[in-house]
Amino acid sequence: MKATLILVGTELLSGGMIDTNSLYMAEELNKYGIEIGSKITVKDKIEDIINAITYGKENSDLIIMSGGLGPTIDDITKEAVAKYLNKKLVVDEDELNELKEKFRERNLKFIEINTKEVEKPEGSVTFKNGAGMAPAVYIDGIVCFPGVPIELYDMFPKFLKWYSEEKKLKSDEILIKDLITYGIAESLLDNKISDIFTEEGIDYEFLVKDFGIIIRLQSKISNKNIVEKIVEKIYNRVGDNIFGEDSDRLEKLIIKSLKEKGKTLSVAESCTGGLLSDSFVNVSGASEVFMEGIVTYSNDAKIKRLGVKKETLEKFGAVSEETAREMVLGLKTDVGISVTGIAGPLGGTKEKPVGLVYMGIRNGNEVEVEKKVFKGSRRKVRERAVLHSLFCLNKMLKRK
Repeated sequence: MKATLILVGTELLSGGMIDTNSLYMAEELNKYGIEIGSKITVKDKIEDIINAITYGKENSDLIIMSGGLGPTIDDITKEAVAKYLNKKLVVDEDELNELKEKFRERNLKFIEINTKEVEKPEGSVTFKNGAGMAPAVYIDGIVCFPGVPIELYDMFPKFLKWYSEEKKLKSDEILIKDLITYGIAESLLDNKISDIFTEEGIDYEFLVKDFGIIIRLQSKISNKNIVEKIVEKIYNRVGDNIFGEDSDRLEKLIIKSLKEKGKTLSVAESCTGGLLSDSFVNVSGASEVFMEGIVTYSNDAKIKRLGVKKETLEKFGAVSEETAREMVLGLKTDVGISVTGIAGPLGGTKEKPVGLVYMGIRNGNEVEVEKKVFKGSRRKVRERAVLHSLFCLNKMLKRK
């Protein structure tokens, strides 16, 4: 079964809003074996919405719409659906009373325009909105949801459960297996493993993310054994560069490893200015092992907070292997990371160019210092320094 996603909202095309709903919907649809054939984003214009519906009807079994169910003048999704189907918009009294009760519970004033939120094409099935106001509406292979993510998340699973039962779907659930790599270019990955991708019925792709490059295998759940054999072959070719699978992320793996080993972690940052600490703090339960993040941006701070020798800074400079080593040795926890570098766009020299970063990695008495020259904007250099230091620490933790 194929679905067409139609995202309604001028703000999605003007840059005023970023679409996250389609990512969520894709994951949920995979569970029912429903493939997304197309995704269309349209302005809040009746003609554009109807054109998108026409395309969806001609090319898919189910149309899923997001956005345009509110009470304002630009919320016209249900009006467009009704016009396409030649249906009248009607209001169910029970649903209207339920909407009014929600307004009372929230101490909000109900005005006549709010009635629009429970309008629906005649003959529609609705799904209660447990997180907001407007219910989802289904009719004739078209389902409409509010664009607010929390409301979509509330109703989408309810709809899919109902729809699969109503249509008696005998789904072969879609299987997605992600292998996450770091430290190897996309082209080199392709060169090393592309000859493995020969099985019929299995799709392959490389996805470049800010946390690494994903090797994705997608098929039906009935092909799980074949996928597992292919995964094993990929590990044999590039296993050193694969740090995780599926929802794994380096910071999560590090926190998990430290908990298992009973070790504590702290970081000393200069050019990354707190980004490295932020990556750990974003992991639930990190407080059990992450003790502190110290931003020692100035030389004086490196001396006072970490015990970096003044002579080291004078002889080798703040951006040097020697300084990175003394910074990480100045941390008092079992495990530590230090980062010092030139993020740019100013400050570089021929000897020390913009993008030069030294990362000190320590596990107990074992210390390594990584030197890298990263390309990109100031932000990109900092982000790449964080990612590389995480990869190096994760690799070190695997050794002991």
